[in-house]
Amino acid sequence: MAVARDGIETATETPRRQWKNRLRAVALCLALAACQASPAISLRPTPHSLIYSYMMAHGMARGAVMSGGMTPRQIMELIVVDHAALLAVAHEMAEPSGENMHAANDAIIRLLALTQPIDGKPQAPAPPRTPLTP
Repeated sequence: MAVARDGIETATETPRRQWKNRLRAVALCLALAACQASPAISLRPTPHSLIYSYMMAHGMARGAVMSGGMTPRQIMELIVVDHAALLAVAHEMAEPSGENMHAANDAIIRLLALTQPIDGKPQAPAPPRTPLTP
């Protein structure tokens, strides 16, 4: 800023100073763009994300059983598929490989498919059974 004779600053800048400010702005934009370009998040599944996925699917299966409305055959199928998913995840943890990871993911997907109600709404609880008394 230039100072007039009476001590008041004026808004006139020299062309050199204008170019300096523009270069600073461009340098700041380039620095921010470089930070944005570096990959910071990996979407590749890890053994821990596989365990978390199984635990969530297992919890959903428990919730499906507790909500009622499942036949004994559906419950048995759910137990078998849940056990298979647990074994697949344990196998992936013991011997990590792409094939084992794929098999564990598929087992978890099968478990999730069994926990979803057919019509998309929560199922009504099953009516309580009366005990058999002589």
